[in-house]
Amino acid sequence: MRISVPYGKELIWADVPESRLMGVFEINEPEVAGDVVEEALRNPIGRKLEDYDARRVLIAVNDATRLTPTPMILDRVLRRVRGEVRVIVATGSHRAPTEEEYRDIILGHHYDSLRGRTIAHDAKRSEFLDLGETSRGTPILVNKEVFESDLLITISSVEPHYFAGYSGGRKMFAPGLCMYETIEKNHRMALLPEAALGKLDGNPVHEDLEEIAKAIAERVPIFSINTAISGGSEVWAARAGDPFESFYSIVREVERYYSIYLPREAEIVVAVAPGQMGIDLYQSQKALEAAKLVTKGGGIIILVAPCWDGIGPRNFYDLLTSGTREEVKRRIWDYKLGYHKAAKFLDVLERFNVYAVTDLDEEVLRRIGIRPFRSLQEALNEALSNVSGEVAVLPEASVCIPRLKG
Repeated sequence: MRISVPYGKELIWADVPESRLMGVFEINEPEVAGDVVEEALRNPIGRKLEDYDARRVLIAVNDATRLTPTPMILDRVLRRVRGEVRVIVATGSHRAPTEEEYRDIILGHHYDSLRGRTIAHDAKRSEFLDLGETSRGTPILVNKEVFESDLLITISSVEPHYFAGYSGGRKMFAPGLCMYETIEKNHRMALLPEAALGKLDGNPVHEDLEEIAKAIAERVPIFSINTAISGGSEVWAARAGDPFESFYSIVREVERYYSIYLPREAEIVVAVAPGQMGIDLYQSQKALEAAKLVTKGGGIIILVAPCWDGIGPRNFYDLLTSGTREEVKRRIWDYKLGYHKAAKFLDVLERFNVYAVTDLDEEVLRRIGIRPFRSLQEALNEALSNVSGEVAVLPEASVCIPRLKG
C-alpha cells in the first residue's frame, strides 16, 4: 500500500504492507463555504472593526512558524481601518523573521507597502511596560509598542498546542509580545501534568496567559481575528472581535474537527510536522507529543520533519546532551526557558523508540537518542522489521488531537 505525507513543501512516498497498515488518520476539516474571514469581519463578536476611530493602529501577526495565511487576512483588515498602520511580528522568544520570510509568508504582496512599517518583537531587547504580576506570580512585561497605539489588532491561527491547550488567541500577547522573563516564568508551568494538549480548564499555562491578555486589554482596545487553518493553509473557520470570546468560539470548532480517532494503539506511528511546523527540531517536537497519545508503550514513533532551520532555540537541546537522563531530569527543575521542551522530549524518548526523517545532521539526532533516516521508506522498513504491530499515519500530527475510540 503506497502512502504519501508532506515533507516541507513537497510530498514523500513510502510503501507499507496492506496487512500492517492500520490507516492514514487525517484531520476531518469541513468544506469551506465562501470567504469565512470576510464573514467573520462582517459579523464580529462585539464592535465591528470599522467602528473603531483609531489614529494609530498596531497589527500583531504570527511569525513563520505558524500556518496563518497572514497576507490574505491583511487584505480584508486594511480596507477596514483608518489611521496610521504599523505591524509587529509577535515572535515571543523566537528569532526575528528573515527577509525571505517577510516577503513570502508574513507580508506577502504587502511587502513593499508595509515592510518599512513592520518590526519584530524582541523578547530581550525591546522596551517593555510593567503591568504588575498574575495571580501565579508571573511578571506582566509587555512590549511598549502595544501601548503606543489606539487599537491593537491580532491575527492568529488556533491549533491544538502541546502544553497551552491551544495556540493562538491569548498567545499573541504572551508569549507573543512579552519579555523573556514573562515567557520563562509562564512556561515553567508546562512541566506540570495539567499543562496538556487540547486542555484549557485547569491548565495553569493557559490561565496565566489569559490573565496577561486581560491586563493588556484593560489598557488598549483589542480586536482579534482567530482562524482555523488546514494543512494547506486554507482558512476553514474564523471568528473576529472580542479577543476572548472569539478565541473560545474558534476553539470549539478546532476541537471538533482536529480530533482524530484511532481504533486502538499502534505499534508504529508516523508523526508528520506539516508545512512551517517542521521548520526546526524545537517546533517539530509537537508532532511527537501528539503521537505519544496513540502509540503502544515501547513502540516506534517516526518523526517526519525537514528541520531546514536546524535545531531552533538551543536550550532544550543543550540540556538533553548535558549528561545522563537522570542528571537531565534533575536539571530540568532548575528551570530556564526551553527546558519544558527537554522534559517533553525526555518523556517520549523514555517510553518509545524514536526515528526521524529529517535533513538534520545525523549526529545531532543520535546525541539525544533519536535514530536518523534519510527517507521515510528506510525508516518504515526498519520499524516493520523490529516490531510486529500495525502502522498508523498522522499526516498533520503537529496540529491534531489523537484519541482512542471508546
